[in-house]
Amino acid sequence: MLENPSDTVTSPNRCLKDYKSCRFFVAEEKREGLEIFTSDENAEEEVNFYPKINILEKVMDSECSYFQIIKTEKGLVAYCKVLRRILTESQASLCSTQWRNCPFKNLA
Repeated sequence: MLENPSDTVTSPNRCLKDYKSCRFFVAEEKREGLEIFTSDENAEEEVNFYPKINILEKVMDSECSYFQIIKTEKGLVAYCKVLRRILTESQASLCSTQWRNCPFKNLA
C-alpha cells in the first residue's frame, strides 16, 4: 500500500501510452500446446480415506453409472460420483447389488 495518495497507478503518462511497460502491469499467463486442452480442475486430486473401512477385500462391480473403482497404493476403493466421496466397503456392496434402488441417483 502507498503511504500517501499518489497518481502513480493512474497517471495517463505511465499506463495509457504503453501499458505493458507500466511497473504495475502483470501479464496473463498464456497456455500453449497441450496446456490449452488440460486444466488444473481436471488434475487428479489426492484421495483421502480410511483404509480399514474403505479398502475393498474383493473386486466389486456395479451397473450404476456413478460408481467407480479407484486403484490406490493401499488397494481398491469405490467412489460415488453423485456423493463425490469414497464409499465404505458395505456401501460399495449395496451399490453393487441394489444400484437400481439407490436414493442418491435422483440427486445426479
